[in-house]
Amino acid sequence: MRAAIAIVLAVCLSGCLPPLNAGTVELAWERCNGAGAAAYRVSQCSAVIDFDGTPDERRTAALITRGSIRTTEGEYNRALADLGRALRIDANNAQVYLQRGIIHQARGAFDVAVRDFDQALALAPGLQPALEHRAEVVQQRATAYIEEIARLDEYLQQSPANADFLNSRCWLRTVNNDDLDLALADCNASLVAVPNDANVLDSRGLVYLKRGEYAVSLADYEAALAIEPDRGHFLYGRGLARIALGLHAEGNADLARAEQLEPGITRQYQDYNILPPKPRQETQAAD
Repeated sequence: MRAAIAIVLAVCLSGCLPPLNAGTVELAWERCNGAGAAAYRVSQCSAVIDFDGTPDERRTAALITRGSIRTTEGEYNRALADLGRALRIDANNAQVYLQRGIIHQARGAFDVAVRDFDQALALAPGLQPALEHRAEVVQQRATAYIEEIARLDEYLQQSPANADFLNSRCWLRTVNNDDLDLALADCNASLVAVPNDANVLDSRGLVYLKRGEYAVSLADYEAALAIEPDRGHFLYGRGLARIALGLHAEGNADLARAEQLEPGITRQYQDYNILPPKPRQETQAAD
């Protein structure tokens, strides 16, 4: 009931305010950053954002504040939209990345949150809230990983030859860099249980890629694509293996095609901290 009253009050107050000018917008700015009901503060931030005379710096700050209020209210998608607008105005604002990292942390997207906190710290070294949230999220990520591995261990005690559980543990260990030897053993055991499973070949291809065994990695990705030729995941992995082997044109074509087939696959692999290898520097032989 109180929430409904707050919304009605916010609508009334925002609607009853006189047209904003250079004087009244200052009052809206104070209310945006003040105390009071969330809906009312959002309406005041919106007034500042929408006012034609608001300077870009203040508009960015109002978007961040509105995003922060919406985050507190659990309106994550709307908050992310606010922060996206803020970044279009100022792509080097550390507070935007900090606030976006907080949203990803709240949603359990720990790898993405770490990346945003790192970006905030790159722009504002020593930013204390970013340091604190980064430490929290690293611990949360480690805890979530340990809990998921424990669940898979328990399932595999009951069904030791379950190919899906083995593949899941292989993949989880691989993307978290837990133990690539154990990951490889899980993938191999999964393929013994169900030979020629394209998803497991994809997982094992990534294990070999991260171990630096690029030719074997490429072979696994080729085998997976022979079974399912239009899977973006498999193409992306093959692209990474090809680039690592120096086949840059072919590898980049795979990456582009993978993104077409599965939009967002590039961002997903970035979240795993898996990026295309950098071209090797050729050394000139001495005359």
